[in-house]
Amino acid sequence: MIVCKEISFEDDLPWDKLVEQSTTATFFQTREWLSNWVKYWGKSGEVVIYAVFDNDELIGIAPFHITDKINILGVPDPSQSGSLSDFGDIIIKSGREKEVWQAVLRSIRKDPSTRPAQRGKLGMTNRENIKIELNFIREESPSFGILKELGGKIEVMEVSPRINLPAKWDEYLSTLNRHDRHEIRRKIRKIEEEGIIKYCDEINNQNINEFYRLMVASNEKKGNFLSLEMRDFFSEIIMQSGTKKLLTLCFLRYNNENIAAILLLFQKNEMLLYNSGFEPKYSYLSPGLTLKAYSIKEAIERGIKWYDFLRGGERYKYDLGGKERKLYRFTF
Repeated sequence: MIVCKEISFEDDLPWDKLVEQSTTATFFQTREWLSNWVKYWGKSGEVVIYAVFDNDELIGIAPFHITDKINILGVPDPSQSGSLSDFGDIIIKSGREKEVWQAVLRSIRKDPSTRPAQRGKLGMTNRENIKIELNFIREESPSFGILKELGGKIEVMEVSPRINLPAKWDEYLSTLNRHDRHEIRRKIRKIEEEGIIKYCDEINNQNINEFYRLMVASNEKKGNFLSLEMRDFFSEIIMQSGTKKLLTLCFLRYNNENIAAILLLFQKNEMLLYNSGFEPKYSYLSPGLTLKAYSIKEAIERGIKWYDFLRGGERYKYDLGGKERKLYRFTF
């Protein structure tokens, strides 16, 4: 018998193990990411997390955030604060996706009887008439077909290019058009001729602050994005997830100065490019793009299957070989 039980982050459940058993979950459904998201942005509504059991077996964890609509936790409307998760989904043991989604969508509509104070604060008596809005569902996720089958209204929200990586670097280069292939080789050769070193270092406050410095230097928009609150959030994420080897910080170093930085996330057989920065005075060396190319090379050498550029259709993602894939919103 399948049942949904409301839980909290403090409950002793094998969250990490279920993420590993899931084809729906991504880095943005890890306990570290979501618990920190709630700490900084979750107080504006009600946080509801369901654990889904088949008898005693945990087959799903479904976290939601309820305001005037029901969203997947950490994935509000992009116009709202805290829109930092590139992918929305829930955590489901592979092969159990449909029954978990059916159970969760039934349960989330029920009267939140365990939250009477919060219910009054939000002006809700039940959830039956609240819109369910599930943002940034990947087209390759099993959730996509199931939510479509269950009658969700569907719309394209964004693109998220990625590369299906071959076994060798030269094979990857051969997939690019002639111009892009020439440019990558030229940029890498120039970096090497200048004696610039690429390295991935331990996670500590000094390296995190260097990453922030280069983000701010490279782009005014990134500087505005990196508020003190954002820095605190990402510092916690980087320290906690770095300890578990779920991410890394890499740099290009020239004349004893870091001139480019990149934050890479890891999830199963994928490498995810979350953010980057570079020193503009060295733009003639193309350090930002070259460091991204180096990270693709590293992913290939590690036998990683996918390199994901995450949300956004910036030109460089396609120049580096990214193929378009869509992210969707489902509304119930």
